[in-house]
Amino acid sequence: MKKTRPLIVALLLQLFITLGLGSVVAYGETHDRAPAGLIVWGQDYSGMSRIQVSSQIKDRIPNSLLFQEQDYPLKMDRSYEEIDKWLDQVFQVPTGFWFTDIIQILSLPSKVIPSSDFGLNREDILAQLQALSAIINKPMVSAMITYSKGQLVKTDGQAGQEVDIERTWLKIASEHEQKQVALVVNNLPPQPDLADISRVEDIIGDYTTYFNSLDVPRTQNVRLAAMALNNRLIPPGQVFSFNDVVGERTEASGYLPALIFVNQTAIKGDGGGICQDSSTLYQAVRQAHLSILERHTHTLPVSYVLKGQDATVSFGILDFRFRNDTQGYLLISARTGSNWLRMQLFGLADEQHPVLLKPAGYPSHPEEWNRDPK
Repeated sequence: MKKTRPLIVALLLQLFITLGLGSVVAYGETHDRAPAGLIVWGQDYSGMSRIQVSSQIKDRIPNSLLFQEQDYPLKMDRSYEEIDKWLDQVFQVPTGFWFTDIIQILSLPSKVIPSSDFGLNREDILAQLQALSAIINKPMVSAMITYSKGQLVKTDGQAGQEVDIERTWLKIASEHEQKQVALVVNNLPPQPDLADISRVEDIIGDYTTYFNSLDVPRTQNVRLAAMALNNRLIPPGQVFSFNDVVGERTEASGYLPALIFVNQTAIKGDGGGICQDSSTLYQAVRQAHLSILERHTHTLPVSYVLKGQDATVSFGILDFRFRNDTQGYLLISARTGSNWLRMQLFGLADEQHPVLLKPAGYPSHPEEWNRDPK
């Protein structure tokens, strides 16, 4: 027994030495090699060095964008940093002790690393695309129509363009062959276009009211509100809000104190008189048979329309709203003269919204409307 014990010790020592040398050799051959099954974007990187894997992956990432034969470089430094951080998880990081490193190498199983674990720095690339948008984006210019000197004046619009940031990002993230990616830019056609406004030609509402031009503050308020309404174009199906269009009636906006009705009392308030604008517009809207969504009457009779046929407004409280339920765009013409306010509605007439054959007015109107200076 005593003779065999040294022999067993010698054999065990030889086994440890053999395993140790084998491990050292294995460590030397594999410590800087990708594990088996490392597949990224369909390419197998098993057994390659970290430098090779890093270089080849980075070389498969696009680094420029193309638009209208112009090249726009992409800075990919932060994405490259993401790659290196990811490779830290794939490759063994040396501990400084060869024996510990050997144990780690031997304990690492061979496995497939899914490419879904790998990604570019989305935030950095989106920020670059946003900056590029400021250079390339071009606003769309709508076709315009105005009523001036008895004629409808129409101006063609211009198409715009806008970088599609999300679609461009997806192209960059999914492209693994080409270094250059075409920038995705959406065309923005004019809205409305010339064809849309060319259909605006029928008068479907036309109403005139009169005011005392000697009341200077009130007259100024009526004119200011009319200027805000004039040549306002309403798309089909859209709801028109008097308060949204005219805005708050403040001194800063040029409105002056004039008489307004509060309950059963007449007091002075900023913007007094603009209810004549909303009431005159209401009469034109009635003529056009448009859908009225909100209207309120004064607590006292007014002088510019028949009793109960007015439409009072108060910013943030009472509004006058209607919907353009015609099949085309609707143009509001709001004009003032020495003592008159005229609202005309131009649009696309149909059976529900026929052409208006004769304008109306209150409390008086010219004997011959075709000679009316308004």
